This record gives sequence, structure tokens and C-alpha cells, in this order.
Amino acid sequence: MNMEIEVIMAAYNNVQDMKIVLDAYVGQTDQDFFICIADDGSRDSVRSLVHVYAELGLRIRHVYHEDRGYRRAEIINTAISSSLSDFIVLTDNDCIPSAYFIADYRAVCCENTLIVGRRVDLYPSVSNALRTNSIPLSKLKSPFWLLFQSVIKGLKRSEVGIRFPSFICKLWNRKDRKAIGANMGISRTALLDVNGFDNDYQGYGFEETDLEWRLEKNGVKRKTVLGRCALFHLYHSEKKESNESLLHLQEKMKQGLVKCKNGIELL
Repeated sequence: MNMEIEVIMAAYNNVQDMKIVLDAYVGQTDQDFFICIADDGSRDSVRSLVHVYAELGLRIRHVYHEDRGYRRAEIINTAISSSLSDFIVLTDNDCIPSAYFIADYRAVCCENTLIVGRRVDLYPSVSNALRTNSIPLSKLKSPFWLLFQSVIKGLKRSEVGIRFPSFICKLWNRKDRKAIGANMGISRTALLDVNGFDNDYQGYGFEETDLEWRLEKNGVKRKTVLGRCALFHLYHSEKKESNESLLHLQEKMKQGLVKCKNGIELL
């Protein structure tokens, strides 16, 4: 199926990492895609960076709301609502796409399936080397380099970033896996059918879990794509999930609503 793809990238400041990420989108093997920066109240430096990459030829846009605390769900909903594309890839501005990221998503995207990708976690040594241009982005294409870095603790889950032959991927992907917010893809229609993300999540964590649960209850299937659609996550100190958000999730599951009341549209 030939679907138009838009990458919706959640962002909050951190232009240093975002520049590396956007460089990797400039280098995609498949250039037929759009990017939307869903900006949860960053300084003007994010908007300025978007203009730079638009001048470089990326089809990139910027949606923004003012900083009033963590409102990631709301700004992503704004991006989904204003998108003109058929298929949405959800990611973050510290996640570097593999060179085949868009091509891989194009090969598997379809109408009623949640595509579940994974990411290689880069430890501080490799993350900082990329940030200072001590190593080029092209290193991420090398299976041997990835395996070596895994051995010396430069990164974790190197196998996720290696493009294995298709028959290996089929065997590997038999196991069902839950989605992660930094690497998942779904048709825009399926997102609209459940009213997008629930805006009630205004503390860190669980908004993707809630979305996945509602999509599944609405009949959406899930497909894992290990060996394809890889991301490389730049290191930062781990954020703690909000207990308030966990309580929200538990309450929402009790209510059992597939379409959230406070989403893209107020129901």
C-alpha cells in the first residue's frame, strides 16, 4: 500500500541532539516523507533549527504551544490533527533513525496495524562522541562496529540496529511485543478513531500505554519489526514515570473507554 508518511517528533529544547537526529533524516534512503516537530513549549532555538532544515530540503513543519508543564500528549494531538498524511510515525527528538528507517516503515505500513519498532540505547561514550562529531553518523550503519561497541559497553541491544536477512526477521518477530512511544507507527485514521492521545496525561509516562491499549480494544492489530525500522537513542539521565500518570492509566482502564473524552476532539 502506497501511504504518505509523516514523522511526528516530540520535542522539548535539546537542539544539540535534535540536530543529529535531523541530519539522519536528511540522509534517508527514502526521501518521500514529512516531519512535524511537536514542540511542548521549547525556546526559540527549536523553531530556528526547523527553519535551517527546511532550507536544506526537509519537508518539515513545527507545531507549538507555550510551556505550561509536561503536555506532550496535547501537542502530539495537535500535530496529528493538522497532518495531511495517511500514516504517522511517532518518535522523539533524541532518537536517531537508521538510514533505512522511512523505507522500512513504508514496506510494512498498513491501515489497521500498529507497527512496533525498537531502539538501540547508546551509552554516554558513544552519545557524546556523536555530539562532538568524534564519530560520524555513518558508523551506525556498520554491524561490526555496533557489535564491537556492544562488547565494550558503548551501547545496548546492538542487534536491534542490524539489518538481518528477511527470513531471520520473520523468525525473530514471532514473539508479540508491546510498543514504545519513541518508535511506533499507525495510520492517522486509526488514531482519529480513538481520538488520539488522552490529554489527561500531564505527568511523565503511560500516555503511549494508554493509546496502545485503546487501539487494541478498537480492533487494531500489532506487528513487531525487529531487524527493521531501527532507532538509536542518545543517552540522557533516566526520567521517572509519574505516579499520578500510573493512577490515571489504571482509572482509564477501569472506565474502558476506547475513545478518550479529552483527546484530539473534546467529546
